[in-house]
Amino acid sequence: MENNSITKLSIFNSIVKMLIAAMSFFLGVYYNSIELTGTQIGIIFALGTISSIITILPSGLSNDRLKSKTLIGISLALIAIFYFGLSQTHDFYLIALISVIGGIGKTIYATSSESLFYKSTNKEHVSKRIGIYQGLNYFMTGLGMIAAGFFLEKDLAFEKIFIIIAVLFLVMTIISQITLPKTKTSQFPLLQYKKDIFRPKILFFLLIIFLFAIHWGAESTTYGLFLKETLNLTKLQMGLYMGTAIITMALTVQIISKKIHQWKTQYILVVGLFMSGSGHILMTINKPIISAIFRIIHEIGDAATFFFIIYGIAQLFDLKRVGGNASIFTFTATIGSATGAIIFGPMGESLGYHVPLIVSGATTLLALALTLQFLHHFDHNHEYSTNRPKR
Repeated sequence: MENNSITKLSIFNSIVKMLIAAMSFFLGVYYNSIELTGTQIGIIFALGTISSIITILPSGLSNDRLKSKTLIGISLALIAIFYFGLSQTHDFYLIALISVIGGIGKTIYATSSESLFYKSTNKEHVSKRIGIYQGLNYFMTGLGMIAAGFFLEKDLAFEKIFIIIAVLFLVMTIISQITLPKTKTSQFPLLQYKKDIFRPKILFFLLIIFLFAIHWGAESTTYGLFLKETLNLTKLQMGLYMGTAIITMALTVQIISKKIHQWKTQYILVVGLFMSGSGHILMTINKPIISAIFRIIHEIGDAATFFFIIYGIAQLFDLKRVGGNASIFTFTATIGSATGAIIFGPMGESLGYHVPLIVSGATTLLALALTLQFLHHFDHNHEYSTNRPKR
């Protein structure tokens, strides 16, 4: 029963993530093409992210009290409104407003789909199920980026693509209520969530996630513009560059899911942060092929880091409260991303689109340095488990 639920959820989620990701890194290029300034672009992305911040915790807690599939239906309708709105206006203030709506929708979807996944695993064969869920997610996300680049290269207008995506999200809204599994609901006092989170190991890794997530702000505001303006790639080349790198993440999670019981799980985080940070910095080399290779290295590192986070959440928390607890991690990551968007939008415009990628890569390496110190401290005091994780 759980296997069937995981498969349905994985397929559904991969289609939604494909639709979201298809235009995500092209949005900066689109906003630039309609003559918004770097500061305005940064504000738009930051508003979308800030709206997420105020939505995450209520959404996460709601997933323990309400059926996740209901919340997913609401979220997809909000995302459809966002893309339809983009197709209808070039006005900065209206785009800022619908970005808030889109940010809320994407956040509710993220927390609800994650909660549904964690609860559907039933804490059994978790690594294998992460491999299926994330593997399909990354593969379809990569295909979405490549397809978007292809259609943009064929001079299909951004606005037409936005309308198509909006319609598809409305279709997915209906499908979600038919195919997704139901979840059990329960009520817990907020104090119980506080006890779950306020542990030294959990608080430390929330700091690591914050530093790691800063690079998402750089990507949302300047990644697409870096490819277009610095590497001088066509839209199709941009789609291939981004999509191919994402598809390698699918292979990465498959390998990790099969090998994790032979490795110490903290090594996955260490290697992931190193590859993510160094790849993000070195992808700024102004030679497209070399840059693409380092981008692949970055994405492999991201995949390993994401796997560690998802695996850890699934193992550490009671499934009855996993919606609320997982939302704390998403909340922290979103604050990191918002911080990055606010900083890196103007920075990219004034100093060059490569600079935010270098600086945010350095913050990921800072997270790595802190992680190594943390692991050394806990190993030394025999407080950090280095045993292989159990099934």
